[in-house]
Amino acid sequence: MAAAHEASEHAGRAESTNVGATTLEQLDADVSRIANDYVHVPPVPMAVEMMRVRRRVFRLLEGRQQPADTSHLYLLAGILSGLLANASTDLGHYDAAGDQVRAAFAYGELSKHNGLRAWTRGMHALVEYWSDRPRRGVELARSGLEYADSPTARVRLLNIEARIWSRLGSADDVERCIRAAEDARAGAGTADLLHDEIGGVFGFGAAKAQYYAGATLIDLGRADPALAATEQAIELYASGPSHQRSYGAESLARVDNATAHLVNGSLDGAAEALVPVLALDEDKRIKQLQERLGGVRRRIAAPHFRDAAGARELDERIEEFCASTAVRGIAGGQG
Repeated sequence: MAAAHEASEHAGRAESTNVGATTLEQLDADVSRIANDYVHVPPVPMAVEMMRVRRRVFRLLEGRQQPADTSHLYLLAGILSGLLANASTDLGHYDAAGDQVRAAFAYGELSKHNGLRAWTRGMHALVEYWSDRPRRGVELARSGLEYADSPTARVRLLNIEARIWSRLGSADDVERCIRAAEDARAGAGTADLLHDEIGGVFGFGAAKAQYYAGATLIDLGRADPALAATEQAIELYASGPSHQRSYGAESLARVDNATAHLVNGSLDGAAEALVPVLALDEDKRIKQLQERLGGVRRRIAAPHFRDAAGARELDERIEEFCASTAVRGIAGGQG
């Protein structure tokens, strides 16, 4: 009887839970809202919201719940850590982004969720790319394909790999990845929770693909196809639903468009492309814009444009833009 009572008491504790269906539904809704709002809301307030929701998930994980609910909470913790990695890169904190993305992958392992593992590998590859470790980025993008069950996940990872190869100057590898991405887009596969259902930051639609193509072509020095790709990306963002319009990706596509104009010798075309970018509110001026605009300034300073009318004015406007970015005023250090 003592053994029977012991088993009964243990079963009772095992059945108890601090997580109800309503709580998980609310957390799912919060995560979806954050992922979709992030593309059109400044990064700092969104990062605060990400941390608020993730703290709630962490508190719940400290309690007791059914194994399936524990796995669900690990997935949510991983998604939120991935979102924070993205926000950290936009604010220029690449070391912090690396920490967040490694945590996100660990939660993907705990929840055994391939969509999270695939997306996280791609995010980590980009962190390495922005941190001037492109070969490590290639390795991570390739390793992500092991988990990419959906066509969208595969297309994204192959586009990331192509972009990194362009930084390394390997046109053959770029072409290989682009062909593989085209095959993946046309191939079969199931929809993915992150890439296809939640979307937002996690999505990889036609507009984002064209933006990536433009960035890749710029690195290879192919100005005319880069112009076509960036113009297509800008058009797709401008004509799409406003809640899906990524100000960051669209602005970066405009900077790449301006760069392509400069390669072709058109200062006026570059200045026109940058008008909406330089008008961005300070809290939307992400780190990648500052870095890419630095490349534009270096091109303007070249002998071909040095004495051109409007070159100095454009350079001054870019300098003023870069002096007031989203990261300005945030306490130093990695977080």
